[in-house]
Amino acid sequence: MTQSKKSLWTFSVAFMAFECLCMVVLISSTRLDQMTWVNSHHALWADYMFRFFTSLAEVFLPIALAIYFYNRKRVFFVPFLTSYAVSTLIIQGIKHLIFPNALRPIAYFANLHLSWYLVPGVDVHTQNSFPSGHTSAAWFMFFWFALLGKSRLWGLFMALAAIGVAYSRIYLMQHFPIDVTFGAGIGFLSSALVYYFMLYKPNENDVKHNA
Repeated sequence: MTQSKKSLWTFSVAFMAFECLCMVVLISSTRLDQMTWVNSHHALWADYMFRFFTSLAEVFLPIALAIYFYNRKRVFFVPFLTSYAVSTLIIQGIKHLIFPNALRPIAYFANLHLSWYLVPGVDVHTQNSFPSGHTSAAWFMFFWFALLGKSRLWGLFMALAAIGVAYSRIYLMQHFPIDVTFGAGIGFLSSALVYYFMLYKPNENDVKHNA
């Protein structure tokens, strides 16, 4: 197994573990229980940390990575942009065409008149909750970061960064756990399928042809 494949394999295993944990949470507790637990575990340091994590999935870092690929790893450039487009189109299509009325936590529980802790300075949205676009962007993007690594530790680090983004969306009261569960799946699978069909499979065919 090559060094880059070790990193990507670890990242993939961490993704599957994350999804399994999410499924356990979804099956074993209600939305209210999930959000109440997360919202009750807050601290000033966590406010700053999770605001930072959520910013990782915004437009700057994917663009910076695209520029890096264009200049240094040109073979990754088109597949990276393809997976970016695929994941974005799927997420936005589901958000606006299939589940346009999916309420975010603050609006979903509005009738209960609960007192939620909201992180200062964060604009909490009310619509288009399902699925989480930030989470999808994180797993799509850190998949490609994992490909740049040379160790299992690097792959694990990239997965933890993606998990941090996912949890930040719940911590900031922007999404439910189910939103980040499906967002992660869309982001990861978009990159994995593009990588397989545009890079891995053609390379394997070349190796067999030249053998």
